[in-house]
Amino acid sequence: MRGLNDALHQPVINGTCTTCHDAPNVGDHSLPLPLEIGTSRSARFETDPQIQLALSHLSMPDLPVFEIVCNQGPDTGEITYTSDPGKATLSGLCTDVGRGKGPILHGLAARAPYFHNGVAATLDEVVEFYNDRFQMNLTQQEKRDLVNFLKTL
Repeated sequence: MRGLNDALHQPVINGTCTTCHDAPNVGDHSLPLPLEIGTSRSARFETDPQIQLALSHLSMPDLPVFEIVCNQGPDTGEITYTSDPGKATLSGLCTDVGRGKGPILHGLAARAPYFHNGVAATLDEVVEFYNDRFQMNLTQQEKRDLVNFLKTL
């Protein structure tokens, strides 16, 4: 899975929401670093159980799924099933499949559905996705608190 780790060449990054949403007062990402967190992956073809679980919390719209086979470079032979090729449509690079810029968080509650492809109908779905995708291990109360906080931005 491509994301912040491989973009920064780090095996593990211990972070918080502000690792990516770090611009003061708006929650934007201050670095031009498109990420792929898995929201455009197809649950039907996904082999990573952690991502499968995270995707199960989303209201996946009926989007076409593309099979992308990398035929050159370090990802040769890798197959990705995605509803959004992301930055790869511009760069032609397999490392950019599914990568997109994270949104600003200011005014988030007014912009449902969430994620670039509308796969999360509610902020509850967003929090459940992140909780499972990034193994945050939030309690039910912490999830409610986070959703309520996001509604205030």
